[in-house]
Amino acid sequence: MTNNTTLSCEERLVSLTTSNDDDFRTKQVSLSTSIIVAALSPVAVVANLLILAAIWKRNFLRTPFHILLSGLAFNDLCTGLVAQPLYAATLLIYSISSTVICQTPALVITIRTIGESAAVAFITMTILTIAVMSIERWLHMSRRSLITWHSGCLTVLIVLLFGIPMVVVRILENNHGRTTRLLFIAQILFCYLITLYAHFKVYQIIRLHKHQVQASTTSHNFGQPAIDLAKYKKSIATMIYILLLFSICFVPYIISTAMYYGVSRMTLETYFSFRVSVVFLFLSSSLNPALYIWRMRDIRHGVKQLRDCFVF
Repeated sequence: MTNNTTLSCEERLVSLTTSNDDDFRTKQVSLSTSIIVAALSPVAVVANLLILAAIWKRNFLRTPFHILLSGLAFNDLCTGLVAQPLYAATLLIYSISSTVICQTPALVITIRTIGESAAVAFITMTILTIAVMSIERWLHMSRRSLITWHSGCLTVLIVLLFGIPMVVVRILENNHGRTTRLLFIAQILFCYLITLYAHFKVYQIIRLHKHQVQASTTSHNFGQPAIDLAKYKKSIATMIYILLLFSICFVPYIISTAMYYGVSRMTLETYFSFRVSVVFLFLSSSLNPALYIWRMRDIRHGVKQLRDCFVF
């Protein structure tokens, strides 16, 4: 019988259900989740390696924003390289071999703890980097940006340090992870609010600039304001896509975790929604580089040059 101190969310569900059919479907959900997470891992690794290679190949003028983008790509790379394989392995062990869990519980707990710690740490750094990037865009468009090349590098290093406390908390919790999840949710909400506020300030700048362009229609200098406005519109469109991606990938985890801890009896539906939200968390590591390759011309051209080098 499973010790209460080593009870995972899968074991909690099984212990609260008496139906063998529910147990089978739970393992099927875990198996499907492990396959999807494992499949997303190489996508995240390759895509973020392309981003990093395109930025550091020096084919274009790098800005402080590119330094922050490098930090984001590095975090997502580590998520795909370390966290996703370990997390997928844990779910695969549970869904396929109960014997391994019974015979080597310490090993399974260790793998799960390392996988969850790595996931929480790297995803924490990812959402913090996204928030910092949103603030940088706001300050840049308001002509008040203080981020330089060196301060950008320092900012990335500071963000990397923020993952360490989450790892320590997760390890000290042994096998439970409740405090870690609650802290993780608090960080997601905090960064989400910061990102929303930065988007709102950028929207105000866009509106002000638009009014200035309209006021200048009585003069003969139409070209430059129109070009600037088009550039700013493209920038805000990119930020909106970032916000949408943030919402799609991270908000479901907040909702599903609230359901997970809010119900007195674990159900298959609650477990399924929780696992789906975890898939969306990991999906962000693959979608982030795709978004920047699509929306940033210099990154896109850099990736194309890398592709041409490999092709020829």
